[in-house]
Amino acid sequence: MASRYTSLRKAEPRCWRIWYRFNKRCEDNEPYYEDVAVHEDYSREISGEQGFINFMDDFWDTYQDDLTIDRINPAGNYEFTNMKWSTPTEQNRNTRFHKHTERGQALTKMLEKWGHSKRTKQRFWQRTRRGWSYEDTINIPPSLSNRLGNSTTKDINKRRKQSKTSTIWRKLRSII
Repeated sequence: MASRYTSLRKAEPRCWRIWYRFNKRCEDNEPYYEDVAVHEDYSREISGEQGFINFMDDFWDTYQDDLTIDRINPAGNYEFTNMKWSTPTEQNRNTRFHKHTERGQALTKMLEKWGHSKRTKQRFWQRTRRGWSYEDTINIPPSLSNRLGNSTTKDINKRRKQSKTSTIWRKLRSII
């Protein structure tokens, strides 16, 4: 009769690969994992096969096929209080860049304000490359900004009004 480890490993190969890979990253001291450790309950080196069984016991209830394991604090260890299942998008937003740099925090605020799209990211990088402040990059609406970043609320409202007026005249001309 097969051990519990073997039967779990065969029944859930994806979970086993996730467990094996985070152990391997820490054992091999891959870049950004030099200071990261695996809790002894899940460690392949310390607990062996029991580490995978413990991992399954603790995390199987919330597992779904489209999720990956994520450390809540990217600088923290792989332990029960610092791990959760996340979507790939959520995991990509939980990086050192987004949390610990001024530019990353500004990008995150802009994405939350204007929506998570490729176009919003492009707009962010274009504006910062042109020398816009992070505050202007985040707060000036996308369709009403100018290339220099010198738009004031008065300028924006004026352009809005002009845009609406010209659209109305275009419609009238097409009818006449």
